[in-house]
Amino acid sequence: MKWIICSLALVGATTIQAQTVSVSPYSSIGIGEQLFNNSAEQGAMGGISTVPTNPYGQNANFSNPAANQNIRMTNFNASVRAENNEFKTGQDQKSAGSFKLSNISLSFPVSKKSSLGVGFQPFTGLGYNIENSSERGDVKQFSTMTGKGGINSIHAFYNHNIAEGLSVGLRANYLFGELLTNEKVTVEGASLLTDYDTRTNYRGIQFTLGTMYQKRIGKTNNLYVGAYYTLGSNLNTDLRELVSTYTYLGTTQGSLDTISLNRNSSLDTKLPHTFAIGTSYTKDNAWSIAVEGKFNTWSDFNKPTLSSPSSVANNTEYKNNVHLAVGGYWIPDFNSYKSYFNRVIYRAGAYYESAPYSIYGNDINRYGVTLGAGFPIGKTNDGSMVNVSLEYGKRGTTSNGLIQENYLGMKLGFDLNDIWFRKRVID
Repeated sequence: MKWIICSLALVGATTIQAQTVSVSPYSSIGIGEQLFNNSAEQGAMGGISTVPTNPYGQNANFSNPAANQNIRMTNFNASVRAENNEFKTGQDQKSAGSFKLSNISLSFPVSKKSSLGVGFQPFTGLGYNIENSSERGDVKQFSTMTGKGGINSIHAFYNHNIAEGLSVGLRANYLFGELLTNEKVTVEGASLLTDYDTRTNYRGIQFTLGTMYQKRIGKTNNLYVGAYYTLGSNLNTDLRELVSTYTYLGTTQGSLDTISLNRNSSLDTKLPHTFAIGTSYTKDNAWSIAVEGKFNTWSDFNKPTLSSPSSVANNTEYKNNVHLAVGGYWIPDFNSYKSYFNRVIYRAGAYYESAPYSIYGNDINRYGVTLGAGFPIGKTNDGSMVNVSLEYGKRGTTSNGLIQENYLGMKLGFDLNDIWFRKRVID
C-alpha cells in the first residue's frame, strides 16, 4: 500500500502544476485567487483551521502547525475540488466550472511528543476570460483579457508538545510559479490589434508560527484554543512585459510589430501578514462547536509593474480585512455496530470575509455556508475517512459594471491512516 500512495503523490504533484485552478474574474486581482486553504473536513466546518476538526486527531492540519498534538499514525491525504461559478453583471449572466486536485500531504509522528508533515498544493490560481467594450464618441473599442497559471506551494510542518496540553509548531512554504496575463485591444472596423502580454515568475519562502492549548474539562469534554501567525514575505519576482501590434487577414495573423519589450528579474512582491485565533468546545467522540477569526494586512500588499497599470489596477485599493467563521460536527454514536450512518461525522458551518480590496470604491466582500460528512473506511480503529464538503457562497457586486459571483463547490478528501516508520515489537 505504501508504494501505491507514494506513486499517487508523485502523479498528483505533476497534475497540480499543470491544471487550471480558477475561473473567477476576481483572480485577476493581485497574484490570483487565494487557494492555500483548508482540507475537506475543515471546509465543511466553515473553514475552521486553528483548532482540531477531527475527533480522532488523525488528520494533518497545515494551517496551524501546532494543531497536530494527537497524530499517532501516518496520515496520507489526497483531495479534489469541483466548483461551478455563476457570474452576473447588470444584464448578462454566464457560468463556468473547474475541477482540480487541490492537496496531497503526508504526516507522521516522529516521537511521543512531536510530529512532522509535508505537502504540496496550489497557493494561488489565475483563470479568467473577460470581454469588454466601450465607446468614446463615434469610436467603439473592444478588449479581451485572459489570465492563466498559478503559484504552487511545497510545505512542511513540525509540531512539538512542550507541556501537557500545550504545543507549538512551525510551517515553512516554498512558493513558486508563473502567472500569464494578456489583453488584446482593437476598435470597430479596424484590422489592427494591440497585444499586451505579461509573464511573471515568483519564488520565495513563507513561514507560519502556531500554538495550541487543550484543557480537559470533566471526564469527557475539552476546550481548545489555537492561534497562528504567518509572516509577511517578499517573493522574488521576474517580470516581462511585451507590447506588440499585428493585423488579421481573415483568421490569419500577419504583420507582427514589437512596440516594447521590458524585463526585470530583481523585483519583489510583498505578501501580507496573517494572524488567526480560534477556540472550540468538544465532547469526546460526540460533538464540537468552534469559532475563529483571521486578520490579514492586505494594505501592505505590493505588486511591481514595468509600465502604466491598467484602469482596473489604478482603481483597486488593497485594505486590511477579517475572516470570521463558525462551525461544528456531530457523531450520533461513534461506537455503533448496528448502523454505519451513526458512525458518520456530520459537519456544518458558515463564514464571512470583509473586502481585502475595493474596485472603483466597491468593497468585494464574500460569505458562504458549508455542509459535509466524514465516512469511516478501513479498520475501525485507524480513523481513515472519506470526507465530503459542500460550499455555497457569494462574492462581489453588480454595481459600477462589476461582477457578482455565486459559487457552489464540492471537495472530496481521502484520509488514509496506517503505521509507518515504527519498529514492530514481538513479545
